[in-house]
Amino acid sequence: MTEQFDLPLGGRADTTGHVELFRSYGRFKTYFEDAVRMRVVTYCDSPEFILELFDRIESFEQLEVLVGNVADYRERLIDKPELADRLEQLKRDEKLVIYLCETKEVHSKLYLIEYSAESDDSEVSDETDASQQTFEWTSSDSTVSGGGTDTDGSEDAVETETVRPATAIVGSPNLSGNAWTRQANTGVAFETKTDTPLWGDFVDFYEEHRSYNNNGPFLDDLTEQLGRTSNGRAKVVLLYTEGKVKTRDEVSELHGRLDERIESEVDEVDLVLGDETELSEGVEEKIDEQQRESDDSEASAEDLDPRDESETRINLSLLGHSDDAIEALSRMTDYDASFSGDSLTTTPQAVQQYKRDIYEVSTMCVGRPQTANDIPVEFGRTLSFHTDGRVYRVGQPLPDDPNVVDTALSDLQEYFETVDKYGNCNDADAVKAHMAEALLWMFWAPFANRDAAFYDQYGIDLDKALPNLYIYGESDAGKGTFARFALSVISGGRVVNPVDADEVGKRKVRGMRSANTAFPVVVDDITKDTVNRLGTFRNYWGNWTPDASFPLFAFISNDKRPDEWFRNRSKVLHFNVNFDTSYKGEAEVNRLVEQDNPLFLWFTHKMLTRELTLSNDDDALRTARAVMLELYEYAGRDVPEWFPRCPAEQEYDAGRDRWLNLLKREDITAEDQGERLRVSFPEGMSTDTYTYARDPPTVARVERRGRDLLIKSPDEFLDWLGEPPASVALDRRVSEDKEAERSESESTDGVLGRVRGLFS
Repeated sequence: MTEQFDLPLGGRADTTGHVELFRSYGRFKTYFEDAVRMRVVTYCDSPEFILELFDRIESFEQLEVLVGNVADYRERLIDKPELADRLEQLKRDEKLVIYLCETKEVHSKLYLIEYSAESDDSEVSDETDASQQTFEWTSSDSTVSGGGTDTDGSEDAVETETVRPATAIVGSPNLSGNAWTRQANTGVAFETKTDTPLWGDFVDFYEEHRSYNNNGPFLDDLTEQLGRTSNGRAKVVLLYTEGKVKTRDEVSELHGRLDERIESEVDEVDLVLGDETELSEGVEEKIDEQQRESDDSEASAEDLDPRDESETRINLSLLGHSDDAIEALSRMTDYDASFSGDSLTTTPQAVQQYKRDIYEVSTMCVGRPQTANDIPVEFGRTLSFHTDGRVYRVGQPLPDDPNVVDTALSDLQEYFETVDKYGNCNDADAVKAHMAEALLWMFWAPFANRDAAFYDQYGIDLDKALPNLYIYGESDAGKGTFARFALSVISGGRVVNPVDADEVGKRKVRGMRSANTAFPVVVDDITKDTVNRLGTFRNYWGNWTPDASFPLFAFISNDKRPDEWFRNRSKVLHFNVNFDTSYKGEAEVNRLVEQDNPLFLWFTHKMLTRELTLSNDDDALRTARAVMLELYEYAGRDVPEWFPRCPAEQEYDAGRDRWLNLLKREDITAEDQGERLRVSFPEGMSTDTYTYARDPPTVARVERRGRDLLIKSPDEFLDWLGEPPASVALDRRVSEDKEAERSESESTDGVLGRVRGLFS
C-alpha cells in the first residue's frame, strides 16, 4: 500500500518534496528528531504535548506555536499549576512562545522545522558553529532572505546567519496527542534549507498567520503578575490556575459603561405587565408599541431610523482602550452608531438591538455603588431592565391587598398543576418540585452578581457557589414550554424565546459574558456533549469584578446529565414526565405562558431589601426560597406539599431511588473493602454501571472498574443514600432529636455497618 510518493519540483536541486500518509504519531515525530527550532501553526494543541517535546528532544532550543482555536485555551491550565509553571518558565527562558489567533479562527497546519547546521557537513563551513547561535523571536532570524526575494543576499547576511537544513510540512496533523487517536493524517513535506526562496515563502506564510494575534504571547499576564508581586512564584501560579489572577476584559468594560450612560441619560419607568398598569408620566404614548414588540419579532438593524431625532443620544469616550476593543464595538455602526475621533455616539435602542442581535442577550443590571445628590446608593438595591429603548425599574412593594398576591400564586400553581392534568409520570410531586426549583433558579439568577460581590469578600469559589442550570428529560416533558413561561415571567412578557443551541459555542459564551447583563441565558435543545465541550464554564467567574455583570446559563436538553466537572458547577434537574399532546392541554398551557403575573416584581423588591449572610449549607437558592415562602405567608396561602423547601434534586432524587431499588436485587453484591465499597453488577447490566456511577454526588467518589463500582467515600455515599430528615429548616440544620438519633446509630454500627445493613 502506498504511504508516500514524491513530488516533482521542477528540477530544484535544493529542495525535495513528497506526500506522506502518517498512520501514527510515531512516524510523524521522526521529523522532530534533532530539531533545534520549530514554528508551528495548528488549529489546536495540547500544553502537555508541548512539554513532552522539550523533555524528549535534547537538541530542542526554541518552539513558537500559533494556535488557531483559542476558545478554551486559557481553561486548559485551570487547576494545573505545575503545567502553568513549566510553560511560563520556558517562556521566560525564551525557549517557548505561544500565540493565539484572537481575530480569526485558523484551521491551517504548518510546521517549519530547523535542524542543526552541523548535521550537514557539506553545506556548513568550518568557521560556523551553530551551537553558538542565538535567536530573537522575529520572522527573519533564521533566513537569509524571505518572501521569495532573490537569494543573492548581502555578504553581511551570509556572515551573520547560519544556513540550516529544514523541513516544511503542510497538511492535516495538529500539534496534539488527540490528533492521533483513531485517525490518520496526511502531509506534504519539503526538505530544504533556510536560505532557499521556498523557505522564505513559507516563513512569510507563517507570519501572515501570526498577524491574527493581537494580544501578544500567551501567559504574558502571568509573567506580568509574577514581576509585580512579592508573593512567591508557586503561590502566584496557583492563584492564576485557580482563576484568581484576573485579566482585563475591555469589551465588557465598554459595554458596562454604555449601560451606565444609558441609565444616566434615560428616565427610568416601572416595568409593567400590561396595558392596565399606568406608566410613569411621559411614556404612556409608547406603551402600545412596546407591548407589541417581543423577542421573536425584534426589529432588525435596518429598522432603526437614525433620523429619529427624538431618540436620546449618548456619547462614550474610548480614550485609553485598545484598538481590538474598539474594533469589537465597531459592529455598532450597523445599529445607528457613529465613531468620531475617540468617541462613540449611539442611542439606547441601538445598543439594546446590537446586544440582542450580536450576543443574543437582553440587558438586566443590579445597581452599583454610586452617589446621587450626595446620597450613597448601596450595592444591589436596584434592578433595571433595558429594552424597547427604555430603562425599566424592576421591583414593586407588596400591594396592600394580600388577595392580589394570592391570585398571582394561584396562577403560578395552576401552571405546575398541569402535571396532574396532562402529565404522565410516576411521581407528580417530584416533577412539580423540580419544575418549581427551576423557576426559583430563574427568579434568583438576575441577582447572582449581587451574591458574587458578597461571596468574593470571603474568597468563596464563585463557580461552585453560583450554579448554572441543567434541565433534562425526554421529549414532550414540557421543558421548552417551561423556558418560555419562566422568561416571560421575569421580563414582563418582553422576552419569551430561548437561545438556539446551534448558536452556542465557547466563543459565543465568552461574548455573552462580556455583554454586561444579569439576565439569564436560556439555551434550548442542547446536547450534553455540547455542554461538556464548553470548557469556558470551568472558570466562568474567574475574571469577574464588581464592575461587571455576568449572565448565568440555563441549558435544556433531552440528554441525561453532563460530565462531572459541569455537574459540580450546576444545578441538575429532571423533568421526569411526558405531557399529552392534546389541543386542549396545549391551549391551556399557552394561556398560562401568555398570562401576566406580577410575582417576580414583588419577589425582586423583597430580594433587594434582604441582607446577605453566609449560610450553614451550600444551597444557592436559600434566600430565594425564604422570599417565596414569605410571599405565601403574606397571601395567607398554604404552601403546597411539593414546594421545594430544600433543593429539589436532593429531596426528590431519582438517582437515589434508583440505587435503593438496585440494592433490593439479589444479583447485586457488595463487598466491604475497608476504606471503600465494591458493588458488583451481573454481566447483563455491564452498561448500566455508567448510569449508576453518575447518580451519587461527586463527593461519594464513585469509580467504574469493569462491571464493578468502587465507592471511595462511604460516609458521603451513605449520607446521600439515607432517608433525609423529616423536618429541615431553611438552613438545613437537622433537629436535635434527629441528630442524636443519627449519632447513636453511627456509634452502634459504624458507617460501613450501616451500609452493609442496607445492602443485606
